[in-house]
Amino acid sequence: MAMRAGGKAIPPSSSATAQVFQTSDYSSRAEKVFYVNVALVLAPKWERDRLLYRLPESARPREMHGLWRRRIGFSGFSGGDQWRVSDEASAAEVSALIRRRLDETLRVVLPALDRDVLLGEPPDFLSYAAWMARGWVLAERGPSEELERLLFSEPTTGEFSSVARKAIWEWATTRGSRDREGAR
Repeated sequence: MAMRAGGKAIPPSSSATAQVFQTSDYSSRAEKVFYVNVALVLAPKWERDRLLYRLPESARPREMHGLWRRRIGFSGFSGGDQWRVSDEASAAEVSALIRRRLDETLRVVLPALDRDVLLGEPPDFLSYAAWMARGWVLAERGPSEELERLLFSEPTTGEFSSVARKAIWEWATTRGSRDREGAR
């Protein structure tokens, strides 16, 4: 399975970022109101989601498939997150500012596409999701003592940590059995 970004195939072993422009119900004829969302989509989680939800191989990852998701606003990761365009002048101004914010954000997020970074010292921006990122990367290799220790011995944070633990462990164990079947 290959992800695609901008029409370019991304190998299944690659992770990606998803940038989504989400319209707001507050838009009118006179003013378009929208949000800019960014997500970090890890390849093993995307592959699992794609299979779980029976999406075709040609499907592209969306923001909801991201392990980490944030809304980009005027000041970066938080605050002032509703963008508004009412005329050509505001469109040019907002467009330039969005490009700057996305450049700033991607400089922070892109290192997390490196599996070695996620297995070593995950970037600070991942905060609560760092253990999950590490877990998904380890799960890609199949079940291991290291993954079991991470998921079941170390304390994790996050409201849905038990759901994430279960999904990661199931992916690791099914991944391991698929790899063994392929070796026969």
